[in-house]
Amino acid sequence: SRSFTFEYNERAHQRYRVIEVSATTGQARALVEEEASTFIDYRRAAGTLDGGGRIYRSDPDDGNEIVWLSERDGWAHLYLYDGKTATVKNQITKGEFVVRAVQRVDPVKRQIYFSAGGMDPKQDPYFAHFYRINFDGTGLTPLTDAPADHSIVYSPDGELYVDTWS
Repeated sequence: SRSFTFEYNERAHQRYRVIEVSATTGQARALVEEEASTFIDYRRAAGTLDGGGRIYRSDPDDGNEIVWLSERDGWAHLYLYDGKTATVKNQITKGEFVVRAVQRVDPVKRQIYFSAGGMDPKQDPYFAHFYRINFDGTGLTPLTDAPADHSIVYSPDGELYVDTWS
């Protein structure tokens, strides 16, 4: 009840913001701001090559932190923002690969489950593989490794099921 947020895509699609508005004062401030000289793909990251965009956001701990997908380093990667100061705490994923989508954020274990393409240079970069990583960028764990496309499903108790096809 302290505030609400909304995402704002400016005309020409070169600036995209997450804006927070205080419920008590009505004061607005940008929590996240993306700028591009060309175009920001503001569709939701769906994990697919044909319809997936490049925007993902999760607000763990009631918005005190923000997990954000950005192409600011030239690759689609995850960043952890401080929701109070609106500053980047750390880049979560790094390297010459793209995060395609986030499947799950576990705020208790402080882990993120995501799909990526191109992480293994010996495999087709269009194959979707799944990984787990800690909020601080440590503990990157591959959940799939076969040279094929993969999908995952979570049971209601959080157990992970992996399906592989080529």
